[in-house]
Order: sequence, then C-alpha cells, then structure tokens
Amino acid sequence: MAISKIKTRHASEGRSIAAVLKDRLDYDKNPEKTDGGLLVTGYQCDPETAWQEFTVSKQIYTATTGRRRAPDQDVISYLLIQSFEPGTITPENANKLGYKLALEFTGGQHQFIVATHIDRHHIHNHIEFNSTTLDCSHKFNNVRNSFIPLRKANDRICQEFGLSIIEEPKEKGKHYAEWKATKMGKSWKAQLRQTIDRVLPKVKTFDEFLDAMRQEGYEIVQSKKFLKFRAQGQERFTRSKTLGADYTLEALCDRIRKTQLPKKKKVNLQKDTRINLLMDIQARLQGRGPGLERWMKIHNLKEAAKTLNYLTEHGITEYDVLAARAEAAAADFDAVSTSIKHMEHRMEQIAALKTHIINYAKTRDTYATYRRTKAADKPAFRTAHEAEILLHEAAKRAFDAQGVKKLPTVKILQAEYTELLTKKKAAYEDYKRLRQENQELQAVKSNVDSLLQIQQEEKKEQKKEQEKNR
Repeated sequence: MAISKIKTRHASEGRSIAAVLKDRLDYDKNPEKTDGGLLVTGYQCDPETAWQEFTVSKQIYTATTGRRRAPDQDVISYLLIQSFEPGTITPENANKLGYKLALEFTGGQHQFIVATHIDRHHIHNHIEFNSTTLDCSHKFNNVRNSFIPLRKANDRICQEFGLSIIEEPKEKGKHYAEWKATKMGKSWKAQLRQTIDRVLPKVKTFDEFLDAMRQEGYEIVQSKKFLKFRAQGQERFTRSKTLGADYTLEALCDRIRKTQLPKKKKVNLQKDTRINLLMDIQARLQGRGPGLERWMKIHNLKEAAKTLNYLTEHGITEYDVLAARAEAAAADFDAVSTSIKHMEHRMEQIAALKTHIINYAKTRDTYATYRRTKAADKPAFRTAHEAEILLHEAAKRAFDAQGVKKLPTVKILQAEYTELLTKKKAAYEDYKRLRQENQELQAVKSNVDSLLQIQQEEKKEQKKEQEKNR
C-alpha cells in the first residue's frame, strides 16, 4: 500500500524565495537518495533549473497581479510525500506512480518534480510542486481537507499499479492529550492495544482472553454490545471500540477465531479440464467434510451462490472455458487501460505545448534581442530580462523533448485535445464495464480453484486412509 500526505512550504524571513526553493529542491533531488539523480523527473520544468523556474513564475505573478503576502503566510510550493510498503514496488514504478498522482492532483496546471528516494528501507517519493500556476495568473487552491482528494487519487492510482490500499482508515484522529500522552509513553490506550496484541495470539477462546487480561491487571466490564478495560491507576474505563476497528468486541472475537484456523498448505493443483463445474460445485456444497467447512469459513454460502449463479448464467461448464475467459477479460481490461494511458499522455503533451507556445510567442522578440546582444553586454541584458528568457528557453527545451520541428497553432492543438477527450470518455465507459467483468471472472475462477483444491486434498486424504486400512 502507499501512504500520502501534503505539506506547505513557506517563504522565509530574511532569505530570498529563490534561496529557499533551491535548498528544498536540492534536498529532494539529492543524488545519494535518488540513484545518482536517475529517479528524478519533472513536469513543465527541468529538474536542474526548477528552483529558478519556480522563482521566475512568482516574479511574473507578483508583477501582473500586484499581490504580495508576508513570508509566514506566503506558500511558495507544496510537498507531497508518498511512501510505499517495502518490497511492493520498484523505484522506477514508484516514480511513475508519483508523477501520475502529482499530475492529477494539480490538474496539470503546476510545475512539479518527482524525486524517488531509495535510501531508506521503504521507497518514498518527494513531490514538490509550484504553488503558482503555469500561466502565472493565480496560485494553487489548497482547500480544507485537501488530503481527502489526495488520498482518493492516491488509492485509485495505486490500484491501477496493482498495489493494495487501506479500504477504510481504522483509527480516528487522536485528541491532543491522547497524542501527547502516547508520545510520552503514558497513554492508557496505547498500553491497552499493546497488551491485547500480545495476549490474543496465545488464547484459544474469548473467555481465556478475558482471564489473560485480568492477569495483566485489567478490570473488565462486558455486555452484549461493548467491552471496557481499566488498568491499575487508571481513572476511567476505556471502551475497546475506541482503540480502533480491530478492537471492537466483534473484531476481537474474530481475531481469536482466526488464530485457531489451520494454516493453508500449498498444493500443486492439477485440474480435470473435463469436469462439469456446475455439477461438481453443487455436489461439493451439498456434501460435508473438513475441507468444505474451512472453505465456508473463508468464503460463506453467499459467495458460493454467486459463483454458481455466474457459471449458470454464462453457460460455463468446463474449467478450460472459465480459464480462457478469465485470461481474455484480463487482456481486454489491460488493453483499454493502456489505450486510456496513451491518450492521457498525449493530452498532457498538448496541454504543455499550448502553454509553451504562448510563452514562446510572448518572449520571442526579447530572446531575439538577447541573441543579437554583444557578448560583453549579455549578462546584464539577461539579468534585466531573466523571467522572459527562462520562459523562452523552457519552451524550446519542451519542443526539443517532444521532437516538434514546426509549431502547430493553439487552435489545432485544442481541436486534437477535444477529440482525445471525447475518445477518452468513450473508452472510460468500456474501462468500467471491462473492469467489472474482469473482477467478476477473477473472483469466480479463484473460488473454483479453491474448491477444486479442496477436492484434490480430500482425495489424497481418502487414499491415505485406504492405504492404512489395507
């Protein structure tokens, strides 16, 4: 899974904005953290000169709008930190994921760099984006609770990359007193969580759990709806549900039950492709046996019925047919996903080109004068017109990067963008349909695989019993 958060970067009293940005972006791009700088990418800016380009955009913003803020209130950039669970993603994919997240979160209207750090046990991205928009007309609107759309975008993109997500946050925010107590090592809740987590794996029943907690010195009050604990010296009882979703009465009972489930053995599954799945699954569900009971604990009757209904509705009676359809569904879903990504990439290029073409046109005369200026006078001219020259050079780099020889008109680019947007909307309808079909087929196939595996295991057990009785 990946965790993301947003942090504001403010100007500093007594230091220039350029100096502050350079320090912060230099830290993000640190070669020792980013594989010699190979894991640094930029959007609408060159990572090497990003701090200068960010600075220039702010100079243009101030000059054109006349707006100024005190250093402690002036947000000059935003930092997104995106952390990944160890072993779940490669540095290259982490960088791509971070780029996609930044592009979506900023709407493609802000310059940013993505620096993937690999110096810790977990890979994490530092995403620094300019608070000023590309056209220098306004700044990023950091709405209240902006972490919510950030988290949603992060979760969806992580799923696209095959990473797991936290479906529902388990913990509520802590009151300041509780947070401070935890930090000082004196939180009753923190101690209670630790004790429960230590005791649970050692007990077999709920009553054993309560006895073990009493032996740990806790006073316990229990009803049908809640469970409360109070440690020695604690003034008030703590309801278990306030510790988080894993500590409600139902969750604790479920955790105790799961510790008693037998560990699943790995079995090399050899499937009989001639088997009639409908008849076999119906027979399995009507029968009895420890293997089926374990399966039912994991899946339940509702899941089994869904599998049976799906096979019936789609006329699937052989395993080979099911496997082929599952493979085809996955391939179709991947194809439409790739198509959408290609369209999104081209739309990003068009948006960037439009901005650079406008900037290029606005600064062409100034840059032509700069080129004609004598070498001795160039430094002074550049200092006087630095903002325009940097914008012009950034535009030229963008044209070279995209292999643009002849500049298209903004009108032509807008028409192409509109056409791509229409195609993307149509493709997204296919995307949603194919995603649903793929998810259903993979779930059905997984359930069938599980049932067939149980059948194979039980056949082996029966064979062993027959050999013993001989």
